Amino acid sequence: MSSFKQEGGDWTRFRQLGPHVEIDFHVDPRTYERPRHPGEYDKRMSEARDRALQALKDAYNSGTPWVILVHGWSTSRPGRTTIRSVIRDLMKSTDSTPYVVKKDSIQHESVFVAAIRPNPAKKRP
Repeated sequence: MSSFKQEGGDWTRFRQLGPHVEIDFHVDPRTYERPRHPGEYDKRMSEARDRALQALKDAYNSGTPWVILVHGWSTSRPGRTTIRSVIRDLMKSTDSTPYVVKKDSIQHESVFVAAIRPNPAKKRP
């Protein structure tokens, strides 16, 4: 059983939770456009994990209470991992634990909403 809340429906409603950072894994962060030449698959998956973990760290350090990771609906199949599974694996891992309150986080079919731990050194926005 997952330690996350499970929700469906229109994911954009999570934007109303309060101050947040939204990371869209369908858009290249350097150009803000959809990638035309996605490059090496494993490299893209590794970069997605690194980008998501950095977003969690940055939110914790800045006192931002929510991170919305838009990963899409694609599911993994033998021999192929998707960004969705990379994000879900990261959220289950101990790497995310210092930054995320897992019981308050939301697993949705196309996004993951990470509830960020309060940082005692920062006031929440």
